[in-house]
Amino acid sequence: MAIPDTLAARLIETVKGHELNGSFLMLGRQRWIGSRRGASSRVFAQALADHLPGLSEADLVPEGATYSEPFFEKLGFASVDSMDYSGFEKASIIQDLSAELPKKLERKFDVIYDGGTCEHIFDLPTAYRNIHKMLKPGGVLIGHSPCNNWVNHSFYQINPEMVYGFWEATLGYEVLHCALQPIKPAHARKVVTTTNPNVTGKRPRLSGSLAEGGIILDYAVRKPKRSTKSADKVYQSDYVNRWTAPDQESTEDAA
Repeated sequence: MAIPDTLAARLIETVKGHELNGSFLMLGRQRWIGSRRGASSRVFAQALADHLPGLSEADLVPEGATYSEPFFEKLGFASVDSMDYSGFEKASIIQDLSAELPKKLERKFDVIYDGGTCEHIFDLPTAYRNIHKMLKPGGVLIGHSPCNNWVNHSFYQINPEMVYGFWEATLGYEVLHCALQPIKPAHARKVVTTTNPNVTGKRPRLSGSLAEGGIILDYAVRKPKRSTKSADKVYQSDYVNRWTAPDQESTEDAA
């Protein structure tokens, strides 16, 4: 779990673009990579110029720093915690996300960052529901999860249907953004967006072709101030549409 230039740029855009602040939790203690080369370093530099004018990467993270706490502190969070299953990287909170969550962690954080953690947890539904419990009303989850070309990286690859089918349709979260971000430096600008199946009634459609190499699902969702959705059952959005309109012929693939 680490933050290279491309993902750092997206974090800056999300945090500053939505004026996020308060208490911050990263799942796993995120290592800092920062600038790489070519297009990705230019994307990072542009995000700095647009949202943190006058600051350089050296101002955000001290030279030689291993972990990303200084980066999130510079983004304006009042407190920055990390959570992990064990203390091997000295996370500030030791907690199994697939286990029962202690009351002291409920409604504790304004922003939670899943920078490549939840896909490694076999009991993924419990992990996501624990994130839901830990967020304050109005809090935001920012996710950078492997979506495509990450074979054998983890138990799961997470796709846009999770954003729309679980976070939006089931829990009533507001989708702030949802896009597919290439991780290779040369393809940093080849971002692909998707349609919303809760609007179209069909599976998410991509706005273009995916670049080669690993693709990260880059999304942010905001917890409602008051819950208006049932959190008990989760169904794929296009199938829900078919079940509620059984006489309409489907144009979806069987796959």
